[in-house]
Amino acid sequence: MALTLSQARSVYDRIGRMQDWQGFYEDATTERLVAGAALAGGQTIFEFGCGTGRFAARLLNSLPDSVNYLGVDISPVMINLAIRRLAAWAERAKVVLVEGTLPLPADDGSADRVISTFVFDLLDVDYAREVLDDLRRILAPDGRLCLASLAHGDRPLERAVSQVWTSLWRVAPQLVGGCRPVSLTALLGDDWQVHQHSRVHRFGLVTEVVIATPN
Repeated sequence: MALTLSQARSVYDRIGRMQDWQGFYEDATTERLVAGAALAGGQTIFEFGCGTGRFAARLLNSLPDSVNYLGVDISPVMINLAIRRLAAWAERAKVVLVEGTLPLPADDGSADRVISTFVFDLLDVDYAREVLDDLRRILAPDGRLCLASLAHGDRPLERAVSQVWTSLWRVAPQLVGGCRPVSLTALLGDDWQVHQHSRVHRFGLVTEVVIATPN
């Protein structure tokens, strides 16, 4: 069963300072996402689940100075880490602590790119779909939704890892950070048009990248 928002906040307040270690399998996936996101100068990026700000710092360091960024997270520890990490871009990068309630603190049509990495794999399915509806509101008319998550395995070892991971999640989701393998394309359903979909295989784990626009 998915963690409640308060449980997720508690988990990530506790492990926030260690979160960056996941880069060993996340970085190849986020590189794939960046390659497909068509990021450019003059854009506004909204990140749902900014975490420690590690990914945002990478984006801001590589993109033109005309890019603006807004990130949200439910963990005060993560937000404090992100604020410190993004201090060099404070004039155009902002992070906001949220409670998990909707709507999110962003204006209608305000974001050219909405990004979320390794967040939807810890959300309850019904809540995840409500969030997607709100992210649709935030997207500019020609904007793109860019997602990455844990996914189910294809190969024998990967399937075994997925099964063990999911079994642990069902018994004690806190042990796996509340995350489990999911299918982003199934979650998006018919409400979104998927333009790019790819899977990254690394260390027995499979991750999924989806670039989509609203139907």
